[in-house]
Amino acid sequence: MKPSILALALVLALPAAAGAQGHSHSHKGPNGGELVDVAGGHAEFVDTPTEIALHLSDEDGKPVATKGATGKATILSGGKTETVDLASAGGAKLAGPLMKPLAAGDKVVVSARTADGRKIQLRHVER
Repeated sequence: MKPSILALALVLALPAAAGAQGHSHSHKGPNGGELVDVAGGHAEFVDTPTEIALHLSDEDGKPVATKGATGKATILSGGKTETVDLASAGGAKLAGPLMKPLAAGDKVVVSARTADGRKIQLRHVER
């Protein structure tokens, strides 16, 4: 199966998986990104022209250290896919470099795991 078809299938399948994992709503987070409910707390998706970042917090909104956490972001843009490895960037932030800024309509699927084994998955469509 072509990587772009596989990525598209993943992006299309994620909303069902998101509902199963309790992603009930999203809104603006303290870092200006999309704040999403995830298992055990919240994840805030933030992108800049040069990086993708995930800021983690617990149920009470307190930052969760990302030391030992890992993740990947799969970006579907114009029929092409790009994978960005996410690593701890200090504090409660997982981040990875972008080759180019996200464009309107780009779809991003993030899959991460905290040091304590908590799985985080979210989907983002760039506006």
